[in-house]
Amino acid sequence: MARYSCPVQLKAPDNTTKVVDSTELVPGDVVVVPEGMNLPCDMVLLSGTAIINEAMLTGESIPVMKSSLPFVSSETYSEKGSEKYTLFGGTSVIQTRPVGDEPVWALVKNTGFLTTKGTLIRDILYPKDIKFEFYSDGFKFVGIMAILAVFGIIASAPIQVKIGVPNVLVIDNALNLITVTIPPALPAAMSCGIVFAIRRLKSKSIFCISPPRINMAG
Repeated sequence: MARYSCPVQLKAPDNTTKVVDSTELVPGDVVVVPEGMNLPCDMVLLSGTAIINEAMLTGESIPVMKSSLPFVSSETYSEKGSEKYTLFGGTSVIQTRPVGDEPVWALVKNTGFLTTKGTLIRDILYPKDIKFEFYSDGFKFVGIMAILAVFGIIASAPIQVKIGVPNVLVIDNALNLITVTIPPALPAAMSCGIVFAIRRLKSKSIFCISPPRINMAG
């Protein structure tokens, strides 16, 4: 679903253009940006202007106007703050406005997984570990209940021995107290909740490859 390639017009050293596949592009290549093109990589607009549909990346329904990078400027091009000059891979070109007879040129900046779209896909395929407070709070809860169970056993065991309760029953009551105080089904209940949530999401064609994020979403 993420792989995409298309023919592009590459500028040769002798100022002529040749058609190559977008998979052959490397950072530093200069290509023509035609109308109706789905951009295969991140580019910097060098000439003319372009109207871009960035809904695929940002969800923004309003087209964005991109202007060419000024040749003389006090600002230095950077990853952040120069979005108005950058054409992002995965977005589509609605309209271009060249200057004079020259086509709209763009400089290839990033390709593959180093593009903005590639970074998004990489984060989806290999999500970062989540330190979710719910789990840590759950372990704290179990620890506190375990301490209460120990105090309960220490307080009740001597009394039971004193009134003549058999040792087997004393041990049985202690184990029952631990079982009642510390819910052994808590991890299973949490896992079952996530499984049911995944099933409900799947029925609506929503897929999740990182189940802990369902708790975060909730």
